[in-house]
Amino acid sequence: MKTDMRCPAWCGRLVLAAAIALAGCSDYDRARNAYEGGDYTLAIQRYEALALAGHVRAQYDLAQIHFQGIGTPRDGPKGWYWLIESAGNGNVAAMVQLGALFESGVGADRDYAAAAQWYLRAARKGDAVGRFNLALMYTKGIGVPKDEVAALAWYRLSFKAGCAAARDRANEIERTLTEAELLRTKELVAELSQSAAD
Repeated sequence: MKTDMRCPAWCGRLVLAAAIALAGCSDYDRARNAYEGGDYTLAIQRYEALALAGHVRAQYDLAQIHFQGIGTPRDGPKGWYWLIESAGNGNVAAMVQLGALFESGVGADRDYAAAAQWYLRAARKGDAVGRFNLALMYTKGIGVPKDEVAALAWYRLSFKAGCAAARDRANEIERTLTEAELLRTKELVAELSQSAAD
């Protein structure tokens, strides 16, 4: 009995997609290996090619290289450019770092509202640090209006995402809120959890 060994059309597309994905991974791995091996010139060339093609991890790594001056002179504007590109393309670590840079005023004018917006973007993607930092801003009323209900909601979500320190902060606030405020917090946590899932 003879079996038809030809690959159906969908199989060919699947193989092609897998090959493209592996090629992207191997290019990043080659850039990372060059960096870890101390060949910074080659690493930067490879990272730049990937970053220009929209590779978010390469964009983030390239930002760190320029900020720190590893294998190249320090270049804050290039670091900012690639960090913003990476964050804009969905990298939560880049979002949190941008929030911290704007909050501290390192490399740019201090801008608490911009910091809160970057923390919010990371928080909505489920990042524990973004959630914690946003909760701190609500606690202090920096970059956002002071709002202990919102702060407690974000602390709870931060703890749920793995930030142990958020539990203590949440407990401190809980003791000061009314039953109505605690109910509103519970509702807000549910709303924010739903919007993060969408």
